[in-house]
Amino acid sequence: MNMSREIYTPAGGPPPVNPDIRKVYDSAGEEALRELVDMFYEEIKTSSIISMFPENLEESKKKAADFLIQVMGGPQYYTHNYQPPRMRSQHLPFEIDEKARRAWLGCYKKALAKSGISDKDKGIIWDYLEVFSTWMVNKKGD
Repeated sequence: MNMSREIYTPAGGPPPVNPDIRKVYDSAGEEALRELVDMFYEEIKTSSIISMFPENLEESKKKAADFLIQVMGGPQYYTHNYQPPRMRSQHLPFEIDEKARRAWLGCYKKALAKSGISDKDKGIIWDYLEVFSTWMVNKKGD
């Protein structure tokens, strides 16, 4: 991590989360959420932000799926297996600007389009990803 760089913080603090998000796990199910994350990582492999990810994506996939499942109202896998999620601080080593955010979101958009998750749940997940990714931006830029 470049310790001399200025860390940008989005105005207003962490964005609010839709309370319906906690119902997605019950309707979509764990398998569908894990498949969504797998499809996302397939898109990451050919994205402009692949350099932010480790060569072997398996551990990242597991962590990301555990996190998504927890956020969507499922078991607390992420907290139990790793630590309480402090995603912004965990991502500070990576310079994430708006362009990187859009690339990341684009990968999830493609994955959601391919998934068998209901349109209602896709909308809730997409809304979450948009606000979550806004909070991950830590570098000014386009």
